[in-house]
Amino acid sequence: MSKTLCDLVAEFADKPPGMVRGIVIHLRRATERLPLVESLICALGSLEVWDAADGVALVAGGHPTECGLDPGVVRTAGEVGCVVSHMLAYQKALQDGISHLVVFEDDCAVASGFSLDKVEDYLRQVKEVSRDFGLTRMNELILLGTCGCYRWKAIRDGVKATDHFNGSHAYIIGRQMMLMLLHSHLQFLAQNKTAPIDGLIPLVLQAERKHAFCPEHDTGLFRQNREIPSYIISDGTEQRKE
Repeated sequence: MSKTLCDLVAEFADKPPGMVRGIVIHLRRATERLPLVESLICALGSLEVWDAADGVALVAGGHPTECGLDPGVVRTAGEVGCVVSHMLAYQKALQDGISHLVVFEDDCAVASGFSLDKVEDYLRQVKEVSRDFGLTRMNELILLGTCGCYRWKAIRDGVKATDHFNGSHAYIIGRQMMLMLLHSHLQFLAQNKTAPIDGLIPLVLQAERKHAFCPEHDTGLFRQNREIPSYIISDGTEQRKE
């Protein structure tokens, strides 16, 4: 029987297969994204589909939209739904005793020429770098793709390190990082503010003086599908408070 992505991650993390779970976060009313979800499952093996939070309903119910990272910026309902979806996924994973969660958003697609062998090779290189340079603390967040890195360092062919990037559509996360992100999210909520998930992760990384591993080519394994309607940006611009 061929290995699934979760099998590869379990081997990478030296954990039993049952301690790793792969998920796709999917908003039920976004039915046009179901073919993408099905394609991911077909390419990667067993993935669970977990319900996304509906940002429109959250904002209507009083969830804050003022951004705690960018003064004056009001986050869209889609951005609120996105970050809450990731936080709920972390809570469930922690409650279920999961060691590592492999997270995909429902607008994620495999890159051209994708194969699980390429993912296995990437994780092998990450593991070798972690061992050779004593960077085991970086194994709490392994990016499988981004929309671009703002700040990064080349480590070796195929692998780089970043603490500031865009995109949260494909990554592996460990329990410690889940806990830190949940704590940071709750701190913003206590101030009646919010923050987007790909702003929250760099914030925590930089505060902890950590980096995440990332493929040398940001879209070499997985990419965000930009050809479908976005639930993050409603009018193509950020809204600013008057």
